[in-house]
Amino acid sequence: MTIRSSVGAAFQADGPAEGVDLRLFGQFAGSWWLDCTDHDPDGSTTTRRGEWHFGYALGGLATTDVWILPGVEHGVSVRFPDPAAGAGVWRSTWVGPGKRRVHTFLAAQVGDGIVLDGGDLRWTFSDIATDTFRWRNEARQPDGDWRLQQTFQVWRQT
Repeated sequence: MTIRSSVGAAFQADGPAEGVDLRLFGQFAGSWWLDCTDHDPDGSTTTRRGEWHFGYALGGLATTDVWILPGVEHGVSVRFPDPAAGAGVWRSTWVGPGKRRVHTFLAAQVGDGIVLDGGDLRWTFSDIATDTFRWRNEARQPDGDWRLQQTFQVWRQT
């Protein structure tokens, strides 16, 4: 057995493990720039530049990503397919230590996008192309309507 030299080396994987289909989120592997726009309830917005890095993890059984909004938050997700939850369904957990938040989701492809359902929180990847995509964060309101909280316009770093 080989002992890894760091937590990063132990966590990261070079790609999917044999026989594991990680294409749903694996398609984003690499480094991306993002413009994050926060949408306040009063209709005002604030936009900040950040970065998002995707890859494989945990022996190639999962994907992971880290997004960074300097001075605001660092967040990490671990995602993996879970056939027991349904065909094409993934489990996803996001941790944001700056704001002390943890969110869990079930994720699946819906049309040309990916929807992560966390009950009262919904994250959506859309307009997915080789070098760009959009992401949005919506929260369910007490009346059942969804309120847009945040959007990312994302493009691949070259």
